[in-house]
Amino acid sequence: MFYRFALYGFLKNLKFYEPFIILYFLSTVLSYSMIGVLISIRMLSTTLLELPTGIYADSFGRRKSMVMSFVSYIMSFIIFFFFRNFYAFGIAMVLYALGDAFRTGTHKAMILEYLRIKGMESRKVDYYGHTRAASQLGSAVNAVLAGAIVFCTGNYALIFLAAIIPYLIDIINVGTYPPELDGIERKISSMKGQLSETIKKFAGMFKNKDALRGIINSSLFDGS
Repeated sequence: MFYRFALYGFLKNLKFYEPFIILYFLSTVLSYSMIGVLISIRMLSTTLLELPTGIYADSFGRRKSMVMSFVSYIMSFIIFFFFRNFYAFGIAMVLYALGDAFRTGTHKAMILEYLRIKGMESRKVDYYGHTRAASQLGSAVNAVLAGAIVFCTGNYALIFLAAIIPYLIDIINVGTYPPELDGIERKISSMKGQLSETIKKFAGMFKNKDALRGIINSSLFDGS
């Protein structure tokens, strides 16, 4: 499974649009303030969608959650490719945020579940570190390929179309992971109780001084 985990990270980081997305927005005659609003929409949507997507992963399985993540990404890429207006981009940003929310922490949990099943928990730092190395390799290759696409075609929109290819491959990859990596699936009837419990735990973080201090420090660092 190591090579499949590594393949996931490599393909996930083939974000051909990433180095050029601001230039793409500018080419569609968006102002910097409008671009800022779009980025804010994505970040806010990701935060708001973390909770429901986490419940989805627990209720329907991590593999389905990962597949939904890539489907959301691909839908956003299609909108970015075919449309050239602020409102369409806003919808695309929400879909992209949905993809992020479905994916965040899910794949790492699958790796840890695999190590637990195989009795290899003591190797989790080494194992996860090597899969992260594959992700970084993907980022390096991404920069070269994205530059080549834009240089050869002169078309920023094509980078979104090209990004669909590795994500389709990753859908097949993660969608065919062993079922035992899904974790404990909960019945839909228990989702309401789980939601209530999660909200209580979330609210409890703000009553814990140490946790609150960590949240504030992290927020200040990210915002600086």
